Amino acid sequence: MPNIQRIVVPINGTAESFKALSLASDLAKIHQAQICLLLVTYFSTETDDKSTYSSWLATPLTGSVSHYVETIFTRAKDLLPSDINISTHHLSGQPASKILEFTKTHNIDLIVMGCRKLSLFSSILNGSTSRQILEKSTCPIIIVK
Repeated sequence: MPNIQRIVVPINGTAESFKALSLASDLAKIHQAQICLLLVTYFSTETDDKSTYSSWLATPLTGSVSHYVETIFTRAKDLLPSDINISTHHLSGQPASKILEFTKTHNIDLIVMGCRKLSLFSSILNGSTSRQILEKSTCPIIIVK
């Protein structure tokens, strides 16, 4: 059995990402591993006004990135048992490249991530983060549907 010490779970607030978190939680218990929650947003918290926590970007485009990040991490932590070692990480940029970069710089042993149920056409047209990770990752991956 492989030595799994760090599991990264890319989360984005979708049901699929929280389903992946549930599986990662079970694996972390078995291996006594750390779960690294990773949230990648296209915009950084630098787009937020620090005094009002509102974004200087148009509201239909994005709300407060800080509020979104805090909400997602809080929800994810609430789903995990208190005895699991958790770290949270927020990066901004293109999700697939940031996830791959994170796995290398943080010596991740396993990626557990959700997968939206895109049609082949949508996957080709819009791109699929999970497909890109699956094709380019150098560490093992579990894709949860």
